[in-house]
Amino acid sequence: MPMYFAEIYNQWRSRRGARRQPGQALPRTVYALGATSLLTDVSTEMVASVLPVYLMLALHLSPAEFGVADGLFRGGAAVAALLLGGLLTYGSGRSKLIAGAGYGMSVLAKLALLASGAFAAIVACLALDRLGKGLRAAPRDTILAASVAPHQLGLAFGTHRAMDGAGALAGPLLAAGLLWLAPQQYTLLFLVALAFALAGMAVFGRLVPADAAGTLPASAPRAQDRLALRTHWQRCLPPACRKLLAAAMLLSLFTVSEGMIYAQMQQSFALEPFMQPLLPVGTAAAFLLLAAPIGWLADRAGRLRVFVGAHIVLLPLYGLLWGAAGATPPVWQAAALVLLLGCYVAATDGVLMAAVAAAVPPAARGMSLALFAAGIAAAKLASSMLFGILWDRYDVTGAVLVYGAGLLCALALFALFNPMRLAGVPAQLLPDTP
Repeated sequence: MPMYFAEIYNQWRSRRGARRQPGQALPRTVYALGATSLLTDVSTEMVASVLPVYLMLALHLSPAEFGVADGLFRGGAAVAALLLGGLLTYGSGRSKLIAGAGYGMSVLAKLALLASGAFAAIVACLALDRLGKGLRAAPRDTILAASVAPHQLGLAFGTHRAMDGAGALAGPLLAAGLLWLAPQQYTLLFLVALAFALAGMAVFGRLVPADAAGTLPASAPRAQDRLALRTHWQRCLPPACRKLLAAAMLLSLFTVSEGMIYAQMQQSFALEPFMQPLLPVGTAAAFLLLAAPIGWLADRAGRLRVFVGAHIVLLPLYGLLWGAAGATPPVWQAAALVLLLGCYVAATDGVLMAAVAAAVPPAARGMSLALFAAGIAAAKLASSMLFGILWDRYDVTGAVLVYGAGLLCALALFALFNPMRLAGVPAQLLPDTP
């Protein structure tokens, strides 16, 4: 009788295993990377969420000066590090080591913030944090892309960005709570941020598998057999990807940064300083809810279609931002602004990187992702500076009108020279077959 029940149990286990097709569930590496990004983003967003009110209200920077600072923080320091991360990652099989160094730089930046007081020193610490972010981005995404099957890339990147968004949600909440309980106590805030950065680095080192466990496929070229990087330019950035990179940079050039939007909202709604970190919370919440579903949708409906649709969402956002510049706007307008911003973020970064990862050989992914991330970071750097100058010269309403018109022109050019219709475009860049 016991043997009879054992046989029934084994048959049930066999049928259950047959229903669970291999590759359907995301591997543990995706969640380990997501947890690392979650903890690290709590640390980063605790600092980043107080920058607009700190720089414009405490240090009395003009909109143009704030645009320069915001641009350098969001994109400037990351450009060189992204390219460096991609070069070091390219075919090296050391993605985890390089990404770990990037996380370590962010820890050092939080530690240095505790000892810095002058504005120049604070900017240097923030630049070091951005260098760490840029250095780890390409190797981290390389590990992520190599850990899943091609048809799961959108879901994997969306899940990772969703966990990253959870950190972006928790960081501003924690910063607002600390500043409410202990006003102007930035040293305490930096200490807590440092603790989260250390926890994220510990999770990365403990739970993310080493490169030998599968960062690069067995068919990837060995380091001693690699040719010069210039020889592999076609593999890292095929012609269709170059068109896509140019289009993405043009669209990013007319994208108002989150920091500039939050700075304008703080003025329009006359918020108390401790409430400034709460503005990113709605955006992070929308991102957290939408990132994984949008990644799943992008895998089936077409990643580039979703990417372009995200920029169409910016048009009503610009309309709301323009309307908020006058008399004190209603609360629903603020809620709509942050939710639309979260929708845009959820449908751009992870979706675009999934499209690029699917379009290039596995050994070239690190460099390809670095080139895309660096190009977009450079465009966002220019965007923040330009918007700040326009805000200073023509007021925020004029700046928003210029950016709305520029975004419409960029979308029209994308429709005219759509990378999805170019001859020779890789099949992975087209909508996936369910």
